[in-house]
Amino acid sequence: VLLDEFQDRSYAQLVLFSRLFGDGHAVTAVGDPNQSIYGFRGASAGQLFHFVREFPVRVDGADGQARYELAPTSYLTTAWRNGRAILSAANIMSEALGRAEAQKAPAGSAPAATTAACAMALGADAAGASTAAADVPALQPSPFAVEGQVVLGRFGTDIDEAAALAADVLKYRVTDFEREADGTPVPPALAVLCRRRAQMETIRREFEARGIAYEIVGLGGLLDTPEIVDLVATLRVLADPGRSDSLMRLLAGARWRIGPADLMAFRDWSSQLARRRGRPSTTASSEDGAADAPEETVIESDLTDGASLVEALDWLPREDWASSHGRTLTETARQRLGRLSAELRQLRGYLGDDLTTLLGEVERAMLLDIEVAARPGTSIHQARRNLDAFQDAAAGFLRTSHRVDILAFLAWLEAAAAEENGLEAPPSDINREAVQLLTVHASKGLEWDVVFVPGLNAGAFPSNKDSRWSSGASALPWPLRGDRTDLPQWDTDQPDQKGWLDAEKDFKSAVQVHGEGEERRLAYVAYTRAKHVLWVSSAAWVGSRAGRAEMSPFLAELEQLVGSGPNSAPADGEATGAATVHPASVDEASLPEESPLTTGTEVAGWPYDPLEGPVDPRTGDRLRVVPGRRLAMESAAARVRAALESLLPGDSASAQESSLADESGRKLRGNAAGWAREAALLLERRSRRAGGQDVHLPGHISASTLVDLGEDPAGVVGRLRRPVPREPGMSARKGTAFHAWVEEYFGAAGMLDLGEAPGSDDHIDAAYDLNTMVATFKASEWADRSPAFVEVPVETRVGDVVVRGRIDAVFLDADGRWDLVDWKTGRRPSAAQLRAKSVQLAAYRLAWARLKGVAVEDVRAAFFYVADNQVVRPHDLGSAEELEQIVAGALDASA
Repeated sequence: VLLDEFQDRSYAQLVLFSRLFGDGHAVTAVGDPNQSIYGFRGASAGQLFHFVREFPVRVDGADGQARYELAPTSYLTTAWRNGRAILSAANIMSEALGRAEAQKAPAGSAPAATTAACAMALGADAAGASTAAADVPALQPSPFAVEGQVVLGRFGTDIDEAAALAADVLKYRVTDFEREADGTPVPPALAVLCRRRAQMETIRREFEARGIAYEIVGLGGLLDTPEIVDLVATLRVLADPGRSDSLMRLLAGARWRIGPADLMAFRDWSSQLARRRGRPSTTASSEDGAADAPEETVIESDLTDGASLVEALDWLPREDWASSHGRTLTETARQRLGRLSAELRQLRGYLGDDLTTLLGEVERAMLLDIEVAARPGTSIHQARRNLDAFQDAAAGFLRTSHRVDILAFLAWLEAAAAEENGLEAPPSDINREAVQLLTVHASKGLEWDVVFVPGLNAGAFPSNKDSRWSSGASALPWPLRGDRTDLPQWDTDQPDQKGWLDAEKDFKSAVQVHGEGEERRLAYVAYTRAKHVLWVSSAAWVGSRAGRAEMSPFLAELEQLVGSGPNSAPADGEATGAATVHPASVDEASLPEESPLTTGTEVAGWPYDPLEGPVDPRTGDRLRVVPGRRLAMESAAARVRAALESLLPGDSASAQESSLADESGRKLRGNAAGWAREAALLLERRSRRAGGQDVHLPGHISASTLVDLGEDPAGVVGRLRRPVPREPGMSARKGTAFHAWVEEYFGAAGMLDLGEAPGSDDHIDAAYDLNTMVATFKASEWADRSPAFVEVPVETRVGDVVVRGRIDAVFLDADGRWDLVDWKTGRRPSAAQLRAKSVQLAAYRLAWARLKGVAVEDVRAAFFYVADNQVVRPHDLGSAEELEQIVAGALDASA
């Protein structure tokens, strides 16, 4: 039995494993106590130290009596990822951790007989064993380790910190840390690790201002991005008329820009409608001012919001309406509110459609796809990353939820935002096309060439949050926990109240020390994510916080790597040790006594031009948020208009014909005039499409996209210009259900029938005809074979792109050859269609051959069409060169 990441196990898991395998069974646990960072959800670093006692080695004596010995411990102390300087920083963090408190007493979870026998056999040496186990040696660099670099920074404000970080991102992006075998530079992978997700906003704004491509990892961070916030706000307005808060987000946003005076007048109108609900219908007269007021009276108990702005948007007042406070809507606000009302009314027609269809329609109606594509300095694929990630999240919700309506989806999003607490699922791979922003918790297990860890302020990292169980009713009292010996305890056995209170103070201090150990392990995890550069920093003034933030001890302790401290480094910035000081760092004595962020009063007109940013009405000067873009955008728009005009006929004969056509068009009346306008628009659209666009293939594509490129490269390129989400039809859901069953079948060695699992969904099985497919599969040649791998993700480079896919099953034949199988729930296609679809198998075969280092000829591939019970093996699978021709053809189609 192999127990991986054992330092993240809880006491309950330790009890379970100990009672299953603790009586001398062969068990190996792997873990790093310095990376135990999930104590807030039940894990404990002490569990790893208890292993040697809870899983003793059974030895049969000559007298036939069994005795137990402590489990042996081995240390893997070579770090194969980090540079030497980075390891020095990490070892400073781990050195202060010392021995874990788990050495105080065993957890006591092993069977009583085993524990007693072990204690009798080991005697007094048992207590010292935990102590020895707790002394974890420091990590050592590998023989191939790079030197690495540690950069220390101390800045005046968090804005200065973000600016320095962004400037170094631009520098490191063009630094060649590694090269391929042929000498090609490998783009470096960069990440920003934050203690809290709230830190990301300042850095994100700085990245936006400098045109740096970035990716916020995890659903929690995704829900905070501007385009997703607006998208979710629109979904809430569509689904719930009581969400006036979400409508306010839209009204006050950059698109509609309803000003404060108009918002107050609109609120007055909403309150007036709410008051009218309580009147009899005969008194709801036109004096209320509704342009098209409803005649019936709404039952008050049916309302979700007494004064709903969403409802008021559907019943806008007449132009001459004025509230009891004398407020009126301006003409501009009335027009914008009317357009928004019409847009929402149209979108409500899609509420009964599939969720992905609704999301696509909302995205296009809000012009979000165009808005993100217009971002400067990034490709459309990077610009759409948040929208695409949200679509992926919605698709995952559809696959796993029994209730798939919009209200259930919104509830799921709210639960993710409230409960995730920074524990985002880490990305499947490192993104070298963008800087990744994520929390330290989410970074565990990943690595990057350059890692930035900003915000190392005392009270923030390490956090000073009170984690005592006695501070609230949300936690189980620690004396009742099974791992209580690893936790600080409040000694309540006191003779009087004073002793009781003094013991509570001691308990509070012990909890602070315990919590700092947890935070120190978190810093250790953050530091060890870096290979070439570790960039750590602190800011004296953060946002509107009162009081200057002191430097975190996790940063101050690294001063010894410089030699004489970061504030006295050489002026030229050269290193005197394993670390260097950032040239923009500020000496502690030079830090301002008052916050530059709050000392001055900033005044700005609102709403402001989203392309230009806020402006101080007193001086006309722009406030520093992001650089103004209106002049550049207007110049670009003028060039686009000029280019469009250049595509029109310019010779005199064509101009004369155009003039005659215009003259004849003006003479047309009625339907003929409408037809003429439509024809002109269609011709103009065709002309623009013929002009083409510069569309680049993304850095990676799916195997199914590669198949589509072979069949219709122009169509794929067209979808890349403006992606449209596809509704998962019955066939797609049917395939998902069957693939899930096959994966469970092989995982359980085929011992469970479909209906044997408790809670099986009979209605789903019937809708997809899953029972028939299962019966066919069990009668096929594959049912009795054992796959070497199931659902294997693979990727390989084909031309200028990386093709990714997932092989359904991989079998190893008796002759040592590999056999790849892709399950298909549809009918066998025609010969022409099969040739096109075989591109998928060709890509899988090439990827597997490269992965295993075998010849392509030693890898077979087949489709199994379950509906027909047929195995189809295409004999003309394309080579690597033929696959590259498909990609090249797509690039030609985009030119």
